[in-house]
Amino acid sequence: MFWAVVLLLLTALIFKQWLSSKSLNLPPGPRGLPLIGHFHLLGRLPHISLQQLSKKFGPLLHLRLGSVPLVVVSSPAMAKAFLKTHDTEFAYRPRNNVVSIVTDYKTITFAHGDYWKKLRKLCTTELFTATRVSMNTQIIRDELWELSRELLRASEAGQVVGVRSHLKVLNFNIMTRILMKKSYFGAKASGDPAIAKEALDFMDMIDEILEVGASFSITDYFPYLSWLDLVAGRARVAGHKMNGFLQKVLDEQRPGEVPDFVEITRSCLGNNAFNLKALLLDLLVAGSETSSTVSEWALAELLHHPDWIVKAQQEIESVVGRKRMVEEADISKLEVVNAIIKETFRLHPPLSLLLPHASIAAHKVAGYDIPKNTMLLVNVYAIGRDPQVWSDPLEFQPQRFIGSNMGVHGQDFELLPFGSGKRSCLGLPLGLRTVQLVLSNLLHGFEWDFSSSEKDQPMGEVMGFVNFMAHALKARIRPRLDEDAYSTLKLTLK
Repeated sequence: MFWAVVLLLLTALIFKQWLSSKSLNLPPGPRGLPLIGHFHLLGRLPHISLQQLSKKFGPLLHLRLGSVPLVVVSSPAMAKAFLKTHDTEFAYRPRNNVVSIVTDYKTITFAHGDYWKKLRKLCTTELFTATRVSMNTQIIRDELWELSRELLRASEAGQVVGVRSHLKVLNFNIMTRILMKKSYFGAKASGDPAIAKEALDFMDMIDEILEVGASFSITDYFPYLSWLDLVAGRARVAGHKMNGFLQKVLDEQRPGEVPDFVEITRSCLGNNAFNLKALLLDLLVAGSETSSTVSEWALAELLHHPDWIVKAQQEIESVVGRKRMVEEADISKLEVVNAIIKETFRLHPPLSLLLPHASIAAHKVAGYDIPKNTMLLVNVYAIGRDPQVWSDPLEFQPQRFIGSNMGVHGQDFELLPFGSGKRSCLGLPLGLRTVQLVLSNLLHGFEWDFSSSEKDQPMGEVMGFVNFMAHALKARIRPRLDEDAYSTLKLTLK
């Protein structure tokens, strides 16, 4: 009897979906299967599968994932239509079971309504203003000097450098110092190995959350089968471990200290520990993982194109000389370095698919009916490799941005690494400044070569919210500047 009822309900659902699609002028797309829709067309890397489908059906593609209608945007014109012309209508987020379990939607990334507006105001006035970013540049500089000391040690010892691990520690320290005035690694850390181990475990759990969040959660697409969801258990375990680490952060705050961002947030949002931890987690993930990933991709591309390393180093020397490192005031003069960064964003955006948008009402866009509760994905990976937009789109050619006014701030829809509109990344100024300073100083301070085992490694990707390289980059380095440039760094080597 039970299975007869289930079969009847499924049959009714299929009929309802078929009837609904017949009455609407939906964007083009392939024929789906009963119940699962188009899940069978998504491969190991969905952004590539969707790119191939868009080549066949056009830049506005309609699919169905279980019970969820989906539209995929793969051109600058369509991205502008949804993220600018219809920005307000699609400024919502679809249901995500992992996000619900770990943060209950209490983050800037996934919150809605008045709470989302409060979080945006808090971060734009207290964290990401031009003044704050300029003040935080000193933190970036300090952590870069710490990284440079580590690289000098590795160089003197003839060691191969694990680029990813160094970049992840660098960006994590930057964010924890900005948010809570605390370093977990390096000279300014407590020196307690147990605390450093907790921080490393927390960073591993961030990677776990990003992996789990990108995994298939049956609850999101088949709510009536939520009892079969295997991802939920992993999300609960990861969320519990993260809460433990962040609770210690909240407990460490002391009255009478100069208020850090945690204390400012507490005074604004109240002393709701769960909400505070959700916001901290959101900022730590967004502020550390994306910047380190972009920097790793840039160095990997440059190692495959050493002529651009030479061009960048020559430009930096002409601006900075050989006796000091790169400072914030130098960045605007480094056209080649900024072109390299833009080209890296084009080929390897930190998020190949922008975080999903959603509509809470039916709309008509570009002449097509977009049903209520439709999920919207913007495939920035596909836009960045579109031959109708870019010449030689698969080639690493930074020269395409030299002399160009195209930026990454969401106004040029050919290049959207930080998104656009109401749901664009608030941390753009800080994230961009971090990548600029990190890449320019690493190129200026050191010569870079492949390790013996790295040169033939394919530059593939892994599935996840963040566009990680499949193989963590390793390289050999050696100092390239005059002794004066390293004098401050070497004081701590002795």
